[in-house]
Amino acid sequence: MARRKWGRMPSCARLPIALVLPFTLLSLGQPSSVAIEAAAARAVGSHDPDPFTRNPDWLAGPLLSPTELALIFSHPVNRAVDQDPRISVQDPDVLPLIKLNTVRTRFIDDALQRAIHGGATQVVIIGAGLDSRPYRFRSLLQNAKIFELDDAATQEIKQRRIQDVFGTPPPNVKYVPIDLPHDKLSQTLRGAGFSTSAKTFFIWEGGSMHYRDAAVHAILHDISQSAPGSVVVMDFANSDAVARAVHDPTSPQERFDAAWGQPWVFGIPEKPETFFRELGFEVVEVLPVDSPVAIRRYLTHRDQTVVGLGLPTPDPAPLTLAELAIP
Repeated sequence: MARRKWGRMPSCARLPIALVLPFTLLSLGQPSSVAIEAAAARAVGSHDPDPFTRNPDWLAGPLLSPTELALIFSHPVNRAVDQDPRISVQDPDVLPLIKLNTVRTRFIDDALQRAIHGGATQVVIIGAGLDSRPYRFRSLLQNAKIFELDDAATQEIKQRRIQDVFGTPPPNVKYVPIDLPHDKLSQTLRGAGFSTSAKTFFIWEGGSMHYRDAAVHAILHDISQSAPGSVVVMDFANSDAVARAVHDPTSPQERFDAAWGQPWVFGIPEKPETFFRELGFEVVEVLPVDSPVAIRRYLTHRDQTVVGLGLPTPDPAPLTLAELAIP
């Protein structure tokens, strides 16, 4: 356990076809329930007794208090945090979240460690929520500058929980309030002391699907102007799958995210590799979270059985992970 102290947009880049969908802004001053939901799913996954399939975010549970969990009272993952994980996986609303967040957490953790060992000296977490990497990887990141970007309400919760758990955050962590998409990412980072010449690792987890295509394009464009050798890891949904999910009132995207004021409004068209290359990125890996490769790498138990095998895990818009490099 941790101790208590401690330019110009490229002409070849094309916008995906806009999704003509209703969009409700997150209520002013309301913290992100989606971020809390993801942390709760990581907490449930961290209780897996099998280290082969366990979510490594051992801090997800400690960073959640009853105050945060009350904001997602409508989702059964709220109750699953304190359940035996063998019971939690029986819930068709909880199991997909456990699987998604186990794959996503481990994929990003792996990429973060490679980037730091490869010379990255800055870490930028866009929409940080209750991301615990600056604290779980404190030793690895001790010489890196870390920028946690989020809206003020969600960031207030994060800082309060870090204070409650650790007393003080590591001195190299800077909390940077940002109002996306109204604030420009590059300007906000420069104002916080970000160096455009330093190799950087960017994390954009659970965010792209909640912004219009122009905003996603602008954020990725700003990232693409970073120092050569920088890396971004993000997740995204397919545009056709998003369209199906938002027109299905029984989908989790509608029953939970949209009801919490964070609807899904963006998806990347087919051939995401082409989309990213046209924005100036080199594609290192594109990994659907429900693919055989992801299941074999992250969701296969020591005895070769699979997490949730035989249980229904309906998800009309499964996510895909991407690791992208700036040449």
